[in-house]
Amino acid sequence: MSVATSSYIPLAERNLWNDVKPIAQDDGPNPVVPIMYSEEYRDAMDYFRAIAAAEERSERALELTETIIRMNPAHYTVWQYRMTTLLELKKDLEEELQLMNEFAIQNLKSYQVWHHRLLLLTHISPQDPSFEIEYIHQSLLPDPKNYHTWAYLHWLYSHFYTLGRISEKQWQDELRWCEEMLRVDGRNNSAWGWRWYLRVARPGAETAKDGLKDELNYVLKSIHLIPHNVSAWNYLRGLLRHFKLPLTPLLFAILPYTARPSSTLPEIPQDFDFATPSVPLPNDTPLPVPLALEYLADALIEQGSNAEAGEVFSELSTQYDKMRAGYWEYRRRECVEE
Repeated sequence: MSVATSSYIPLAERNLWNDVKPIAQDDGPNPVVPIMYSEEYRDAMDYFRAIAAAEERSERALELTETIIRMNPAHYTVWQYRMTTLLELKKDLEEELQLMNEFAIQNLKSYQVWHHRLLLLTHISPQDPSFEIEYIHQSLLPDPKNYHTWAYLHWLYSHFYTLGRISEKQWQDELRWCEEMLRVDGRNNSAWGWRWYLRVARPGAETAKDGLKDELNYVLKSIHLIPHNVSAWNYLRGLLRHFKLPLTPLLFAILPYTARPSSTLPEIPQDFDFATPSVPLPNDTPLPVPLALEYLADALIEQGSNAEAGEVFSELSTQYDKMRAGYWEYRRRECVEE
């Protein structure tokens, strides 16, 4: 009967490391829950502690850090040591970026992988970051809501804009790409957040009050497509709050989702002119939409109709959104007390 043996060769048995005395992890005399590291990982970390203590910057140190992060891509200390070593050895950072292409695909959820990439781009500092924008877009295809990737995209545009390396065409192309992401998945909250940056928050954004109508039309159409989509409702609320606009003028657009006749609404000032959705609501759309009722109630408060708003909050509490009954009851009491 043959016995399976490991092909791993401990570092102590390799000539490259025979001058290094490894430093074992100190868990104290009586560790409560010791981690069951693999033999390879424990060995590599013992030698990493030794070279880190000696502040060694060498080819073998780079090789060791790669070995460790392939086993544990979240080890931020090893990533930091690798970056410092790359810079001190004046290594080709473009080559390192190619290695990170592989790492990112395998470890999309690792913050450390994306942060290392951020540091590389900072030092490489290309005149045109288009290749990196395309890489990020491709990386989001398998995982369209990956927070780390979206955060990195935000950093890249902000950073290279301050360097004067983002053209107006790139901003417009990015907006079209973002709209396609939302067309594919209107519930992608990360894409909505990115649209907010592109249309409202970024330096030189086009959406001022004179361009607000188009943006409101866009979000109202998005709500019509997916009436229970909290991301779109939050975006609508954000626009109105950011531009210090009242809720009431949009009640006529919100009404279909409240399952209430227009006769129940207060007089609505026609300060805005918006396109009416050409596609009717699907017959299987659950009505009323709690988000629309909340909007209605807040608009009623805005009009000074607190008693009517309290009734809407009561309906939310007892019928349409029982999961948050406590919150809606709190809102109802606010109306009564006032």
